[in-house]
Amino acid sequence: MASAYLARQTSLDRKVVLKILDTSVTDSKVTVERFLNEGRIVASLHHPHIITTYDIGQAGSDVFISMEFVDGGDLKQRLKRGPFKPAAALELITKIASSLGAAHAKGIVHRDVKPGNILFRADGTPLLSDFGIAKRLTGDADLTSTGMFVGSPNYMAPEQSDIDPIDGRADIYSLGVIFFEMLTGRKPYPSESVIDIILKHKKDPVPELPDGLEAYQELLDLMMAKDRNDRFRDAESLRHYIERMDARDGDVSIADLTIPAGSAENATFDQAPLRRPPPETVPEATAAPNRSVRIMLAGIAVLCAAAYGVLILVERQMARVEAPPVVPISATVERVVAEPLGEVMRDSDASRVEIEKVTGALTWLGTHSLNEYRLTAPPQDNAYYYFSRLLQMDPGSETARRGLSEISARYALLAEREIADGDHERARSYVSIGLQVDPDNDTLLVLRDLAVPGDGGFFKAIGNLFK
Repeated sequence: MASAYLARQTSLDRKVVLKILDTSVTDSKVTVERFLNEGRIVASLHHPHIITTYDIGQAGSDVFISMEFVDGGDLKQRLKRGPFKPAAALELITKIASSLGAAHAKGIVHRDVKPGNILFRADGTPLLSDFGIAKRLTGDADLTSTGMFVGSPNYMAPEQSDIDPIDGRADIYSLGVIFFEMLTGRKPYPSESVIDIILKHKKDPVPELPDGLEAYQELLDLMMAKDRNDRFRDAESLRHYIERMDARDGDVSIADLTIPAGSAENATFDQAPLRRPPPETVPEATAAPNRSVRIMLAGIAVLCAAAYGVLILVERQMARVEAPPVVPISATVERVVAEPLGEVMRDSDASRVEIEKVTGALTWLGTHSLNEYRLTAPPQDNAYYYFSRLLQMDPGSETARRGLSEISARYALLAEREIADGDHERARSYVSIGLQVDPDNDTLLVLRDLAVPGDGGFFKAIGNLFK
C-alpha cells in the first residue's frame, strides 16, 4: 500500500525512512485512514524495542509517515544463516515480548508479528516495526474488510482466521512461531497452499522441538497453544516465565537474559510464572456404607438441581449467540444435489493437489460456518452446504460426516436453550431440522419429547427419574 524511501531530514541532518502512500492504486478514505493509523499507533508507543515515528501527515496530495532509519537488517535475513543458539533466541523473544507488552498495555494488537517486521539497529538492538494492520482493542473502528483475515499465514494465530475479536495472545502465538523458527531454522507448518497453512495452524498439534531442545518445549507449548486460553495470558507473564527459567543445559542462564541497568526492561513482576500444574494424586476410593452412598447421591441430585437453575439464570443474562433463522432444510438439500460438482471434479486430468485444495477450502468454510451458527442458511453459505459438497467430492470423507453430525449437535444445543426459555415451538423447529440432518441423533430424539409444553418443570422431571 506504500513505497518506502531512504530520505534525509534536512532540518536535523539525519537519515529517515519516508513511507508514502501509493495513491495511484487507491485513494479511498479507508486506505488513507489505515495508513495514517499506523503512524498514530507507533507514535503513541515509546519503547526501546519499538521503531520510532518522527512525523505523519500530508504534503499536497502525498500522505506520508517519517520513521527511524535502521541499517542492521531484519530477522528474516538473519534466519537465512541458520538456527540461533537458544540463549540468543530467548534474549530476542524477551525483548520483543516487552515491546508487545507496551503495545498491549495501550490496547493495541500488532496482528502481524513476523521475522520481516523485526528490525535491528547497527548495535544489534531489535525493534518491532510495521504496525500497518495493528488494531486498537477499543475506540477504533475495524478497518478490515468484512470476512477478510489479516496477518501473515505462516505466523498467524488460529483465531485470526475467524471473525471473533482477538487480543494480545494472538501476538504471543506469532512470537512462539518465530521462537520455533529461530531454534530449528524452519517454519512449523510448511506448505505451498495458504489454505493448508491456515488449517495446520488451527488443527495440527504444537510442533515438537528436535532432540537437544526438549527443555524449551513447555515454553513453546504455552506460546503456541491452539486455544488462546491455554497460552500465556499476557506478554509480561511470558517474560516472567523466561526470566525464571532454570539453567537446564548450560546454554541458558539468567545472565544470558540480563538487561543493562536502567533499562525499562528491568521491571519486576510479582506474578508467579505460568507452569503446568503437576498431576494430582487421587487417593484410592474406599467402600462406603449403603446409607452414606444414598445420602451422597441425594446431595448430588440437589446440587444438580441448583446448578441447573443457576445455569438458566446465567444464560439469560449473558449476551446470547444470535439464533440462526429457522429455515427448512429441504431446499438446501435439493440445491446441493442439483448443482454440478464443477470443473475441478469433471476434469479427469485435475491434479490431486488441486482437489485437496478444494476439499481443504470446503472443510475450512464448513467449520467456519459452524462456528458462526450458519447451519443451514443463508443459501450456499452455510455449514450443511459446504459439508454436503465435500461429501459429494469424497463420499468416504469422515470430516464431512463429522461436520454434518456437528450440525445436528448444534441444533440440539439451540433446542435445549429454547426449551429452557419456554419457547417450545421454536425448539421443535430446531429439533425437526436437526433430525433431517441426522435422524439417529439420540439427543434430538429425547428433546423432541421434551419440547412439548408441560407442567412441573425441572424438579418434576427429576422426580420422575426416581419413579
